[in-house]
Order: sequence, then C-alpha cells, then structure tokens
Amino acid sequence: MSKKNEQLIIDLIQQDLKHCQLIYGLEQLGLPASSMYHLNILEVIYQLMHISSEKKNDYLAETYAAFMSMATDYKITPSGESLKPLAKDCYYRLKYLIEL
Repeated sequence: MSKKNEQLIIDLIQQDLKHCQLIYGLEQLGLPASSMYHLNILEVIYQLMHISSEKKNDYLAETYAAFMSMATDYKITPSGESLKPLAKDCYYRLKYLIEL
C-alpha cells in the first residue's frame, strides 16, 4: 500500500473519530443519533486497503468500533488534531489484523 493511501486512511479514521465525538455527545444528551447518522467510512477504508470480501469479518468491524468509542476520551478540538494518535493506532491495528 502506498504511503499516500496510508495517510489518506489515517485522515479518514481521524474524521470518523471526530464524527463519533459528535454522535456520542448527542446520545449523551438523549438525542438518538448513532443509528441515523452512520457514515460507513469503514467500507471506504476497506476499499483503500484493498481488503477482499473474504478478509472482511466481524472482528475487524468490532475493532474499528472499539476505537470509535474511545473518541470520547479525547479532547474535542475544531480540527480533531487530538485524535490523530488514536487514528494512527486504529490504522495500524487494522493493518496488523489484515496481515495475520
């Protein structure tokens, strides 16, 4: 995978984490949002990582979801910069699981 794709995937994960901060914040206020405003970015990531349908599994999706739920532990910033380390960790974990 190219370095350009790697950075693009990390940026997408970071934006999804930022989106999750908003969605989970709305949920805490009693506004059901997670079921209505899902971006499906994981499917785009699968495409960018050239993951075949045989390699897609619930464990990958659950791992990604676990990282998304960690977004609320990070400071909310306009650019989402605080989420960059978490996005990188998520990317490298997915990459590791795919290469198993």
